[in-house]
Amino acid sequence: MTVRRTGSPIVRPKGSPIVVVGLGYGDESKGATVDYLASTIGDTAAVVRWSGGAQAAHNVCHGPRQHTFRQFGSGTLRGVRTILRAPMMVNPISLAAEAAELAALGVGDPLGLVTVDPGALVTTPIHVAMNRAREIARGDGRHGSCGEGIGETRAYALAVEAHARQGDSIGNFPVHADVPASPALTVGMLRDRTATVAALDALADYARPLLDSADHPDATHEPVVAIADALCDIAVLLTFVDDIDAHLVAALSSGTVIFEGSQGVLLDEWLGFHPYTTWSTITPAGLAGELRAAGHRPYVLGLTRSYATRHGAGPMPTEDPSLDLPDVHNREGRYQGGWRTGHLDLPALRYAIRAAGGVDGIGVSHLDAVGTRELLVATGWSGVTDPLPQPSGTGIAELETLTARAWAARPDYRPLPGTPEGVLELIGSATGCPTVLAADGPQRTDRRMLCPNLIC
Repeated sequence: MTVRRTGSPIVRPKGSPIVVVGLGYGDESKGATVDYLASTIGDTAAVVRWSGGAQAAHNVCHGPRQHTFRQFGSGTLRGVRTILRAPMMVNPISLAAEAAELAALGVGDPLGLVTVDPGALVTTPIHVAMNRAREIARGDGRHGSCGEGIGETRAYALAVEAHARQGDSIGNFPVHADVPASPALTVGMLRDRTATVAALDALADYARPLLDSADHPDATHEPVVAIADALCDIAVLLTFVDDIDAHLVAALSSGTVIFEGSQGVLLDEWLGFHPYTTWSTITPAGLAGELRAAGHRPYVLGLTRSYATRHGAGPMPTEDPSLDLPDVHNREGRYQGGWRTGHLDLPALRYAIRAAGGVDGIGVSHLDAVGTRELLVATGWSGVTDPLPQPSGTGIAELETLTARAWAARPDYRPLPGTPEGVLELIGSATGCPTVLAADGPQRTDRRMLCPNLIC
């Protein structure tokens, strides 16, 4: 693939952090990009997972090795250490399973590469069962959850903090029982088995009415004592850093730190198309501001495919069921729903960039599809204002209005350029952001840096 960059690139000072963010509904090659950056930037010190949880699956392929990263940073195949920092939510049972998978791929002592924020919320099998029970109850109105308990983890913690009572609402979750006074379980609490059992007992009591109402095998969990034993046994193997911020400062001082985003900006809890969103802040503006306040110059790298994709329910204006664009690593999920594809959507891409607080450069993946299909590009949405108004992040009503606009949108199409160079130039000119990275396949070797200033 011969490509050239578009626009005027921003020089990234040597050693400055990189924030990788998806500009769609997820599946924009965040993991493959982080793996590539970690293999290309010689002073990579750590990968930080800072949002989402075990539902944020990122696929990496290098030669015969393939792994779907869920909580480990996607630089792990290169031996780069991972920092799990709140507000990311941690599922220790899934983390241990992923460590076993990585060990089978030749990674030595995977858990030894991870440092964990004790303040991170713990996702347990009880949260997973609650998540699935709630989606079962929604029937055909499912929100497209991954069924991994992420929303329940966050909602329960917020309900505990608010001393919520039955009949209250936390976001779009109805509180089905009085919330106990016991604190929500954090990773640090796993060092104390008595505290872990007490927190799980309170959570199980709260969950019982919801799980009983579902009356479904997926809405069940093991006994509390068995869950506590599993969690505490894994906790012994983890490296806790009580002052996670000081640990992060040390990493930032020792080399390049890559902050790996979880899902796509269009799924952000306060700026996405509600209610088909995640219970996480995906947009990096807050993180980037925090890094700048500490004296760093973060480089925000936004990612998109050459066409649109989405898992599960929610608006997707350019969806085209006739497009034959299978993805071996992305298929229908039992709770998440179907794998959907569509044409490149410039209005949605421009909105995502604004919602992200701007990006310094864009990486474009799946350019191997260009020229092999009759792909289109939506340059606008008929009957809908472009740019879309950016919600203030203060209320669900704003998000519902935004979602209604997306449902009503009718794309104004033209043919997508038939070459990767043409697509890169189109995206650069349509967004005003330089295209700095391109990929025409799933492998690490299928990626090319178009702007050497990004890896200096």
